[in-house]
This record gives sequence, C-alpha cells and structure tokens, in this order.
Amino acid sequence: MIIADVVGKVWPDRVLESLRGRRLVLVRERPAGPDRVAVDLLNAGIGTTVLVATDEAAAAATGEPACDAAVVALVADPAPGGTR
Repeated sequence: MIIADVVGKVWPDRVLESLRGRRLVLVRERPAGPDRVAVDLLNAGIGTTVLVATDEAAAAATGEPACDAAVVALVADPAPGGTR
C-alpha cells in the first residue's frame, strides 16, 4: 500500500465491462513518486491524501482481477514525506 495524493480524474474512452461505472482517479505517490491510475472506491476529491492498495489487495478490494490500484482509505493527517 502507498500514501498518495489525488491529482486528477481519469475519463477513459473505452473500459473493461467490469470497470464500467467505476470512478478512476490519477494519484501521485508521496513524497514525489510516480503517477498511477486507481479505482476510487471512496469518491475522494482532488487534493485529498489517500491510502492506495496495490496488486492483489486492489483486486480483492474491487472484486476485479484486472485492477492493480484502488483508493481504500482517506488519510486525515499524513506525516511529512508520506511516512509515519
């Protein structure tokens, strides 16, 4: 799992049927990591700090084997640099 900030929304032209209707967001890993697309299970807004499950944990959280990143928690008070 990673701590990340939501930096935007993603609007796909085409998507797997199992992901249709799911909200996708662009998240940036803290402190200055790469961007990745995640399924947003919590309707997090842009600028929100979130916990992102990856790989098998993301697939389990969404019920979709093709999913490799999912927003699973909102982080109220992240420590500087994304570590506690």
